[in-house]
Amino acid sequence: MEPAAPALSFSIAPGGCLALLGDRAADLSRLLDTLAGHLPRVAGRILLDGRDVTARPAGHRGLGLFSARDPLFAHLTVRRNLAFPLEARRMARPAVAARVDAVLALLGLDGRASSRPRVLTPQDEWRARLGRLLVFAPSVLLLDDPFAGLERVDRVAMRRLLARVARAQGLTLLLTTGDREDALLLGDAIGVLSGRALLQIGGAAELFDRPACDRVATGFGDANALTGRVAWVEDDLASVRLASGARVEAMAGQGLAGDMLCTLCVRPDRIATLFPAGRPGADDDGEDTLPAVLAGLHHMGDHIRLRFRLEDGQEVLVRRPPAQNLTGLVAGRAARLAWQPAHAVAFPFRGEMR
Repeated sequence: MEPAAPALSFSIAPGGCLALLGDRAADLSRLLDTLAGHLPRVAGRILLDGRDVTARPAGHRGLGLFSARDPLFAHLTVRRNLAFPLEARRMARPAVAARVDAVLALLGLDGRASSRPRVLTPQDEWRARLGRLLVFAPSVLLLDDPFAGLERVDRVAMRRLLARVARAQGLTLLLTTGDREDALLLGDAIGVLSGRALLQIGGAAELFDRPACDRVATGFGDANALTGRVAWVEDDLASVRLASGARVEAMAGQGLAGDMLCTLCVRPDRIATLFPAGRPGADDDGEDTLPAVLAGLHHMGDHIRLRFRLEDGQEVLVRRPPAQNLTGLVAGRAARLAWQPAHAVAFPFRGEMR
């Protein structure tokens, strides 16, 4: 029997966008289906503008669900696809025509109104599916991984379109996605999930710089995760001894205590690198620096990716600006790594969490 899902609690300001970034698409879809009324809830309430809409059936909650699981009707034109749900509700024809014309113009589909889905470009097909939802003028749009299946150029264009339409219409959005870029570019706030567990909600800066746990630090912030043991904790600062014997400092995460196994997280762009001249170990007088060996280097266009191997075998990724001089940087080159304590966080090792 499947275990009970952990409770989720969140709110969205009118006209804002909350992006839920998760690693399991099926769970994200299930959440939106439950909010929309297509699946039964286990517990809790759904409030819209202070009104409890939990008991209302799907289609009567003021929530519109946009999902790739709801394709256009292949035998109907774009205009008829947009008109069909309004006609099914017996809306007067003049009102249907006026509403459909307004949405076609909003989405730039005027010239495709007589086309059938099979001849539409991916972008026009996406616009038409969004238009079929917007004709209802829902208070909140539930966006179920809305850009799934689109090529990158189409994804970028439709992301911009959605942001522009949302601003123009004052729409409130709940976006679920597995793509961090979607969340960063559209979300006023971002919720990071692991499976069905909501780990943290915050702005991008908070999630990057003050993650609540190592899973947020590594999964959202791409941080390196190093295993060590806490030597001491004073106020918010911790001293950590790594398996290699090197000692480094970091901010102390919640629940961290002395002599506890920990996971130290530090982002690749927050690590300084020094390549000593001469033989390895010649300049090894930095007590709080970390001896390492360059294991690989790749130019990624917008940054240089350096991969280092520590003395205990753990690996550390470092990002440097693309303008950095690469002369003499070859695999096997000795280096020392360092960071400001405020730029790293040590969390209790999950095996020791209570």
